[in-house]
Amino acid sequence: MGARRVAFAVMLAPTRPLPTVGARARIVHFGGGAEEATVVVVAEDGRRLQVRDEADQLHEFVLNRGTATFVQAGAGAHGARLQLLAP
Repeated sequence: MGARRVAFAVMLAPTRPLPTVGARARIVHFGGGAEEATVVVVAEDGRRLQVRDEADQLHEFVLNRGTATFVQAGAGAHGARLQLLAP
Protein backbone atom coordinates (compact mmCIF):
# COMPACT_ATOMS: atom_id res chain seq x y z
CA MET A 1 0.00 0.00 0.00
CA GLY A 2 1.25 3.49 -0.86
CA ALA A 3 1.90 6.22 1.66
CA ARG A 4 -0.84 8.78 2.00
CA ARG A 5 0.15 12.45 2.07
CA VAL A 6 -1.90 15.14 3.70
CA ALA A 7 -1.15 18.83 3.24
CA PHE A 8 -2.06 21.43 5.83
CA ALA A 9 -2.10 25.17 5.35
CA VAL A 10 -0.72 26.95 8.40
CA MET A 11 -1.00 30.68 8.93
CA LEU A 12 1.86 31.96 11.03
CA ALA A 13 1.13 34.91 13.27
CA PRO A 14 3.74 37.52 14.20
CA THR A 15 5.72 36.58 17.30
CA ARG A 16 5.56 40.14 18.64
CA PRO A 17 3.32 43.19 18.25
CA LEU A 18 3.54 44.99 14.91
CA PRO A 19 4.00 48.77 14.96
CA THR A 20 0.77 50.68 14.42
CA VAL A 21 -0.17 54.29 15.07
CA GLY A 22 -1.57 54.55 18.60
CA ALA A 23 0.25 51.44 19.86
CA ARG A 24 1.67 51.50 23.36
CA ALA A 25 5.43 51.29 23.69
CA ARG A 26 8.20 51.55 26.26
CA ILE A 27 11.43 53.49 25.75
CA VAL A 28 14.24 51.68 27.58
CA HIS A 29 17.24 53.93 28.17
CA PHE A 30 20.84 52.73 28.04
CA GLY A 31 22.04 52.26 31.61
CA GLY A 32 18.56 51.81 33.05
CA GLY A 33 15.27 53.56 33.31
CA ALA A 34 12.22 53.35 31.11
CA GLU A 35 9.23 55.46 30.18
CA GLU A 36 5.92 54.83 28.48
CA ALA A 37 5.32 56.15 24.96
CA THR A 38 2.80 56.04 22.12
CA VAL A 39 3.58 55.38 18.45
CA VAL A 40 2.56 58.42 16.39
CA VAL A 41 4.21 57.71 12.99
CA VAL A 42 4.97 54.43 11.21
CA ALA A 43 7.16 54.83 8.11
CA GLU A 44 9.25 52.73 5.71
CA ASP A 45 6.95 49.70 5.99
CA GLY A 46 7.25 49.66 9.78
CA ARG A 47 11.04 49.99 9.89
CA ARG A 48 11.06 53.61 11.17
CA LEU A 49 8.87 54.87 14.01
CA GLN A 50 8.25 58.12 15.82
CA VAL A 51 6.92 57.92 19.36
CA ARG A 52 5.73 60.53 21.84
CA ASP A 53 6.88 60.05 25.43
CA GLU A 54 5.21 60.99 28.72
CA ALA A 55 6.80 64.49 28.56
CA ASP A 56 5.26 65.03 25.09
CA GLN A 57 8.64 64.81 23.32
CA LEU A 58 9.09 63.03 19.97
CA HIS A 59 11.70 60.28 19.56
CA GLU A 60 12.64 58.44 16.37
CA PHE A 61 13.55 54.75 16.26
CA VAL A 62 14.73 52.53 13.42
CA LEU A 63 14.64 48.77 13.10
CA ASN A 64 18.05 47.13 13.49
CA ARG A 65 17.88 44.27 11.00
CA GLY A 66 20.62 42.32 12.74
CA THR A 67 18.84 42.16 16.08
CA ALA A 68 15.24 42.84 14.99
CA THR A 69 14.92 45.52 17.69
CA PHE A 70 14.05 49.19 17.41
CA VAL A 71 17.00 51.44 18.32
CA GLN A 72 17.15 55.20 18.69
CA ALA A 73 17.89 56.78 15.31
CA GLY A 74 21.44 58.14 15.11
CA ALA A 75 22.40 57.09 18.65
CA GLY A 76 24.58 54.10 17.83
CA ALA A 77 24.98 51.13 20.16
CA HIS A 78 24.43 53.11 23.36
CA GLY A 79 21.08 54.70 22.54
CA ALA A 80 17.64 53.87 23.83
CA ARG A 81 15.66 50.83 22.68
CA LEU A 82 11.94 50.70 21.96
CA GLN A 83 9.72 47.85 23.10
CA LEU A 84 6.28 47.54 21.53
CA LEU A 85 3.72 46.47 24.12
CA ALA A 86 0.86 44.10 23.53
CA PRO A 87 -2.55 45.81 23.21
